[in-house]
Amino acid sequence: MEEEYKNYPFYSWVPKPLGIIFMIILFVPMITMSGVYSANSGEMMSGLGIQSEYIAFAGFCTSIGMAAFSPFFYELVCIRREKMMCIVGFSILFLLSFVCAQTDSLFILGLCSLLMGFVRQTLLMAHLFVLIRYGFGIEATKNITPGCEPTTEEAWDAVDSEKMVSQPVIYLFFMIIGQLGTWLTAWLAYAYEWQYVYHFMMAFMLAGIIIVFFTMPYHKYPMPKFPITMSKFGNVTVFSIMLCSFAYVMVFGKTLDWFDDPTIRISTVVCLIFTALFIYLEKTRRSPYFIMEVFQLRVINYGIMLFFLLMVCNSSAMFVNVFTNVGMKIDNWQNATLGNWVMVGYTVGLIFAVIARAKNVHLKWMYCLGFLFIGGYALFMYFEVQNDGMYERMKWPIIIRSTGMMLLYSLISTIANQRMPYRFMSTWVCIMLTVRMVIAPCIGSALYTNVLQHRQQYYVTRFAQDYDRTSIETAKAYDQTVMGMQYQGKSVTEAQNMAAMSVKGKVQVQATLVSIKEMAGWTFYGCLVCAGLMLVIPWRKRNIKELTREYLLKNVDVKSLGRR
Repeated sequence: MEEEYKNYPFYSWVPKPLGIIFMIILFVPMITMSGVYSANSGEMMSGLGIQSEYIAFAGFCTSIGMAAFSPFFYELVCIRREKMMCIVGFSILFLLSFVCAQTDSLFILGLCSLLMGFVRQTLLMAHLFVLIRYGFGIEATKNITPGCEPTTEEAWDAVDSEKMVSQPVIYLFFMIIGQLGTWLTAWLAYAYEWQYVYHFMMAFMLAGIIIVFFTMPYHKYPMPKFPITMSKFGNVTVFSIMLCSFAYVMVFGKTLDWFDDPTIRISTVVCLIFTALFIYLEKTRRSPYFIMEVFQLRVINYGIMLFFLLMVCNSSAMFVNVFTNVGMKIDNWQNATLGNWVMVGYTVGLIFAVIARAKNVHLKWMYCLGFLFIGGYALFMYFEVQNDGMYERMKWPIIIRSTGMMLLYSLISTIANQRMPYRFMSTWVCIMLTVRMVIAPCIGSALYTNVLQHRQQYYVTRFAQDYDRTSIETAKAYDQTVMGMQYQGKSVTEAQNMAAMSVKGKVQVQATLVSIKEMAGWTFYGCLVCAGLMLVIPWRKRNIKELTREYLLKNVDVKSLGRR
């Protein structure tokens, strides 16, 4: 049996360097695959005649599916059936991607995105642990198995120090592949039709299946039975409906005028009912899907707060896209190319994290620095947003913001995992993904888009007063536009209408740019407040004695925990 698993998951004839390349290739569809792609959102909206909110909602459904997988985290990563999981998972993703490419129904698009998120995260986590074992010879599952916690201060400190280095590296790997996937989908949408993005990903699925089929043997399942009970999928359904209804309210609220629309009111009631039902189920079931005791840990609550603040502040990333689209008139392909500069910022953030570990810098200073970087990005945009903005200069705010994001994104988990009992690990992953990818981005995007709309309306009304016939410059520009349209063969009425539209467009552009500048200033002050908060919070490590007492005196059956 040991000989069989010596080169796991590949056949013995596959050399390790080639095997590592194959595994990295398999990561690309796992990370990139989605029900919708932001890079081709414009083409998809025009092709199907749907709103941008459809794209945003489907994207959040994918994130919800990823979070819903998390309580199965321990059970599924311990399965040593890489070939079976990849073939089945890629086949499911292939079919779901085909459906997403054909439908214009919000329900079907959201449902497929939800299922894709669940399958994607399953493959991603299982594949990551296999890669760590195959490439580095480290059995990482021992660091998540309940009952295998360190028992001394020194051992816990060693584990926490290891996480401070390993987690930023893992995040950098995932984020770079994700950005390259975004760039690739943008190029496909630009060079061909938006459906080609789905077709390309489907082809990638087939390539992945072929690689797995010919390079990996079938390994027998080492456990006596499948570790997941079907009863937990009821909790998955309740959890998913709860978050999907929340996302619907946040995404469509602005478009549907919030609670004036009956669908928003119904979704709010559904969210509240299913939230109460979820809490009841978790409190009353012998084998819970989500361990509610996790909120008793201070480090977990710190992690929730930090991720919430980070992702709300990071919603300001829209400043660059809005500015380049409105002020510079560039397309999604150029925006995606510009977005590749985040990889530089991610790398710089990783270097900061490694240096901090080497110098034994307290995490609070790194968190403070992370928010200062995001604040620096907002300050840059405050001074940069103008009518004559330069495309080449936009790489600097992207690098600055992504540096701060990488610092916070990767190191927040370090404080949240600090001396955390392993039985809470899967629940923490669920909380992390829910807050980081669903709740905070939903609230952040709703906040920024609604404020932007409100300020745009205010400045349109204000600037329109300067664009009337009593203004000599405005009247002159209007008359010149009318004459130019007439020279092109337009009638007087058509020429006047086109001139009026030209003036209106200038007003709207100016109002948008001023609104972005104003919101960037507010974001800067918000980041300063967050940075100061990092310095005043009492960052105390969890008491090892309390941890020991929790395990030894709370009638915890370690074997049953291992099954969960």
